[in-house]
Amino acid sequence: MEWPSTSDLYLPHLGAKIRRGRGIGMGDAYIPWLKVRDVPSRGTSSIVRGINVDRPFHFLSKLEVTYFYLQERKSNVIDIREQFPILDIARTLELCSQFGVTHSYRGSYPEPFTIDFLITEKTAEGVRYKAASIKTPEDANDARVALRLAIEYEWCREQSIPWVLIDTSLLNDIVLENLRFLRSWFRHRYIPSIQKTSTFAMSFMNNYSRNVPLVELLKRTASQLRLEFSVAGDAFRYCGWTNQL
Repeated sequence: MEWPSTSDLYLPHLGAKIRRGRGIGMGDAYIPWLKVRDVPSRGTSSIVRGINVDRPFHFLSKLEVTYFYLQERKSNVIDIREQFPILDIARTLELCSQFGVTHSYRGSYPEPFTIDFLITEKTAEGVRYKAASIKTPEDANDARVALRLAIEYEWCREQSIPWVLIDTSLLNDIVLENLRFLRSWFRHRYIPSIQKTSTFAMSFMNNYSRNVPLVELLKRTASQLRLEFSVAGDAFRYCGWTNQL
């Protein structure tokens, strides 16, 4: 699923954004329709550099960041596009009329619906897409929000794209901080290899005992492998991030 880059195919008021690359492209060429600076924030928005897709990702809430990290860890996920626009506005206007929903406008011009995440997965049958919406439990139970989500669902169904409303009740700050801790191997510019990862994971598990603090386990493993403690810490984070521990 990729929108054509020819701006003449869309309503004229969308042309300027599309010419700047918003909402089109895939992989590291994709630019989200909405960026952090475009949306009022309560301090929960953020920009994150991707690991597998080398570009800045724009998230409007901590819930979105948490879900992104969970998807980024999956080996079969090959692309993640946030704030993905439905540029088929003629159809979303029809669906809004059908569902009794007020379409978003900027001034007198209709604005696209945006899907929080459009994810590309590699499967045995080939590439497939799935769409995900991220809402707080309170918003998910709001009747007005539910009607807008129905527009997303129906449009995706027509495109044969599975759509799901994510249960975010367990995506709390503890989960986010744990994911950030594991992912910090990337921020520290740790360079993994298959051999180093396998050797570290085996040594760590040989040293592992219940109720022993992580710092002590890392010291033992670092000493055994003759690694600097900081390198052992990043090796542990990488192994955890990639489900090898």
